[in-house]
Amino acid sequence: MEPYVHDAVLDMQIARDDLLVALGDLGPEDWRKYVPYGSRTLHDLLAHLAAADHAWALAAQGLLRGEGGDVEPLTSLQATSARKRAIDRGRSQTVAQLLDEMQRRRRLLLGLYDLLEPRHLALALRSYGERHNSVRERIWLGYHDRLHAADVRRAMRMSWHPQRLKYLPEIVPVVEMLAPDAMLHVIYSIDPMYWERASAVPGWTYRQLLMHIATGDWVLQLHVHHLIDHGSVAAWPDIAAGNAARLEERAHSTSQALTEEFLSMRHESTRLLSQLKSKHLAQPMEFWWEPRPNSHPVLEYLLGFSRHDETHREQLRRAMQYATTRGGA
Repeated sequence: MEPYVHDAVLDMQIARDDLLVALGDLGPEDWRKYVPYGSRTLHDLLAHLAAADHAWALAAQGLLRGEGGDVEPLTSLQATSARKRAIDRGRSQTVAQLLDEMQRRRRLLLGLYDLLEPRHLALALRSYGERHNSVRERIWLGYHDRLHAADVRRAMRMSWHPQRLKYLPEIVPVVEMLAPDAMLHVIYSIDPMYWERASAVPGWTYRQLLMHIATGDWVLQLHVHHLIDHGSVAAWPDIAAGNAARLEERAHSTSQALTEEFLSMRHESTRLLSQLKSKHLAQPMEFWWEPRPNSHPVLEYLLGFSRHDETHREQLRRAMQYATTRGGA
């Protein structure tokens, strides 16, 4: 097996073993539990896992035929529909059947990996989020089992029931942009040896960068809370001091605890956004980073908040395993 592929496969095997341990701890009644902070049961999650290797196996087969970036990736809507079909199909299958399917598809995928050569790794292939073209990144799939093993353990630790939140049409794009999936892909792909190394943010390690990502919604939540409670825009807080205090409070938090906090805080943000009315969105607010005087509607601020995620996600990407291993990016 090509050395770079070998490293990716080893990581996948370690992640799969951890996932199987988490799944193995579930009792017959546990499969009906919901996974925070969404609407899938653990049985639904297993159905997703059983089918998850199919899309990459198709891509790997295309690579072996010499096909790369010229193949159009699935749109977000198509990918969502495919996941829904897999879950719907899996609801009629037993846990044993889904576990067997999950393992069979993984054996097929690893068989295809075994055929990959350096010439295949040189092809362009859209990575998660479609912003990066890299087969070398795409073959590092261990993140997927790691994040879903965390889902399983969170479902067992918490009592969760799906919440049916409704949003104004103008808010829907904001909620979609704040979905945590792209950030989770990066977080669960980080080389564990890099958390204490210096990041691209001066004075911050990668773990401190994750601390900031985990708590980064605090200003957004302050503004939304004030709009809901008082009907007006709050004064800007001292952001530098607030960020510094939050980093100090989490000086000993693990990457796992910080990731859990990120998910919890992001869910709270989306819950608050569901309470906004049209009158709130039209409220004027000044942007502290622009020359004053300036005035923007609250909706513009909300639509632009995802840039905070994008900026720090790109900084975090430099520590992903595909980039730090031998022959990486």
